[in-house]
Amino acid sequence: MHNIYIADCVHDGGVYTYRLHSDGTAELLLKTPADRPMYLAKKNGKLYVLLREPFCGNVSGLAVYETDQTGKPHTCIATVPVHGVCGCHLCVTEEEQVYVANYLSGNVVHLPKTVVTHTDKCGPNEVRQDMPHTHYVGQSPDNTYILATDLGQDSITVYDSELNEVSTAYVPAGSGARHLAFSEDGKKLFCVNELASSVSAFAYENGKLSLLDTANILPEDFTGQNTAAAIRVRGEFIYASNRGHNSIACLTFHNGKLKLLNLTPCGGRGPRDFNLFDNFLVCTNEDSGNVTFFQVDGEKLVKLETELQLNSPLCVIG
Repeated sequence: MHNIYIADCVHDGGVYTYRLHSDGTAELLLKTPADRPMYLAKKNGKLYVLLREPFCGNVSGLAVYETDQTGKPHTCIATVPVHGVCGCHLCVTEEEQVYVANYLSGNVVHLPKTVVTHTDKCGPNEVRQDMPHTHYVGQSPDNTYILATDLGQDSITVYDSELNEVSTAYVPAGSGARHLAFSEDGKKLFCVNELASSVSAFAYENGKLSLLDTANILPEDFTGQNTAAAIRVRGEFIYASNRGHNSIACLTFHNGKLKLLNLTPCGGRGPRDFNLFDNFLVCTNEDSGNVTFFQVDGEKLVKLETELQLNSPLCVIG
């Protein structure tokens, strides 16, 4: 059994704590009220909740909760500003160092006060790449570096722990780098590209990235509008979500090349996030307000009857 936490991003929403049982059913344990939670992280008995706008002046914030022995949040011990507008992603290290990506400010923040604002040239998409838009921040598997994507600049920047730049790599122009996931051996990095609906593969070593390949994650005959969103890796399989086609793509990476294996309907609209828990995949469908559950068998996803109805589910973590 796992506790899973889902952010429901509306004014009267909050963080929903569920117990995920071994048969794929989900039991609601607690709703923790919160105003427009955007992203979540859990570390060392604390739940970190990134809030869209808890302060005056559009500034996003971070609420930190202690959790009890069952994993349920019970006491908010701090709510602090994150020095930017539209905080959208969050990373907490084992040492409880906190990093935030603020989408509309185009900056990366190491709390409490280190702020790095991106200023380099943006990509060719005049509407979506009008300015830098940082969208993800995470730690490298060797626990040495902090990586941040910029959808506006098509970039992945590697920083040291104090946000001094170490290196920068790029996805193809106009692709819109969004989220990252490392291979289990830590030697490959996969980036889901929102604007191009693609995944890029990089070799990773000692804080340096080298682009290896990029593959589309839509069927060749698809003609509608789509934006890619989340990415996860399990063993040899890479999973990524499509909003518009409303599917979960499954890929593999062998001999320097990515290959799209299949696409599974997500069971809703706008799959903004999903996560893997043992042999289950849980998908938050932002536009249809439902959370869907799948049994995972390698490249095969089988939809279960379990389904949750929320308002605007954005993020799911364990």
